[in-house]
Amino acid sequence: MKETQYGCDVWTIVSSDGSTKASFVPEKGGIGSSLVMPAPGGPRELLFQHDFFWDRQTAKIPGGWPFLFPVCARLERDGQQGQYLYDGKRYSLPSHGFGPRMPWSANAEGSDTLVLQLTDNDETHSVYPFRFRVALRYRVADGALVCEQTYTNRGHIPMPYYAGFHPYFRTPGPGAGKENVLLDFKPIRAFKYNERLTDLAGEVSVPRLPVPIAEPGINERLTKVGQDKEARLVLPDGLNIHIAAEGVEDPDLFPYIQLYTIPDKPFFCVEPWMAFPNALNTVVGVRWLAPGASERGLLKVWTTW
Repeated sequence: MKETQYGCDVWTIVSSDGSTKASFVPEKGGIGSSLVMPAPGGPRELLFQHDFFWDRQTAKIPGGWPFLFPVCARLERDGQQGQYLYDGKRYSLPSHGFGPRMPWSANAEGSDTLVLQLTDNDETHSVYPFRFRVALRYRVADGALVCEQTYTNRGHIPMPYYAGFHPYFRTPGPGAGKENVLLDFKPIRAFKYNERLTDLAGEVSVPRLPVPIAEPGINERLTKVGQDKEARLVLPDGLNIHIAAEGVEDPDLFPYIQLYTIPDKPFFCVEPWMAFPNALNTVVGVRWLAPGASERGLLKVWTTW
């Protein structure tokens, strides 16, 4: 189903029983604007939007469900933020790349499935000199959202990239229950950033879990997970929001989970990432796709209580 909201085309897919709905805005980076799933007391909105979510002029990530490509987080080269070097030439990319900021094409496959696609063009070539195609096939079932991803190198040279998801899960507000929301997952390593959040600055102890999401030590924390990729948020009323991402050909396609919140806002981000910030410069840890090759990922979000 397609409708207009705030001047934008919004595509909504609905599960067979009507309890699960997901909405996306192709022209705004293919961002998810809404995710409704079963919860205690009936279907509930799971996503948080900043006040500027529908602002066409903002370059900031506006909440909702952004998809990050061709990088996650920030870049820095020789002290210059947003810069990276490839084949002797400098290029510029904003935090999280152009994926969340460019228009995507959309194609509905029935009432419960939507395919979003982004392909290289003259605009992308000026900042990222590779030919690519990214297809995100979103499907809703009763109580679950699944995203089947296909990443393709359409060019004749190896292509470096690292994609990620950045869902802003809605929580109670500060003082109204946010401090009682728990995060539970199984990280095997944890890292800290430099002051500019452009690179890793070392390793820290893995947090004791489950942990309240208001705990300052987990904000802006990058973690690495092992075989168990699932993370969950436990809300005060008993709702569990689960998220897990892996690869089809390579199960370890998403080895990192980034944690993020703004203390005075009612949300918490649990972000599956393929690599760490600045991997396009450090090269170690970046994904490389051979010419003509594709690889696939699978992400799932579901609720229980």
